[in-house]
Amino acid sequence: MAIVAAVALAASVVVVAVASTSAAGLPSYTNGYQKWPKLNKKPTRGTPLGRGAHNGLKNVYASKKKVGSKYPNGTVIVKSIAQAGDKPALPSQVAVMRKTNGKWRYIEYSLSGSRYTVLAQGALCQSCHAMAKANDFVFTKR
Repeated sequence: MAIVAAVALAASVVVVAVASTSAAGLPSYTNGYQKWPKLNKKPTRGTPLGRGAHNGLKNVYASKKKVGSKYPNGTVIVKSIAQAGDKPALPSQVAVMRKTNGKWRYIEYSLSGSRYTVLAQGALCQSCHAMAKANDFVFTKR
């Protein structure tokens, strides 16, 4: 189990290192996510099973539509997590899923000043998203 977690963490670090970043510190593959189709009709609060990983007002965006019951490789899903007082263009947190080679890579960012920095990634995120396996590991259905 420890070996699997170490490999997953190492793979997610490689994904972070390879991705170029935008001016705000998010990966460039998330640029313009606010214009992508939303997976939720209205902003949501709360988290799966009441857990606190993404507390705040959330919107979820997907770069590609599902094909059947799965998202295709190259899909990026972005969850913006805003707190009271956040500027709309700069939510406090941004969680990103990117599907490559049939597997999701997870990275969560926290806003520090005007730039995002990595808050969590890899196996930590995967352990929770395993509960949404029936929906291709994505909690928001559409």
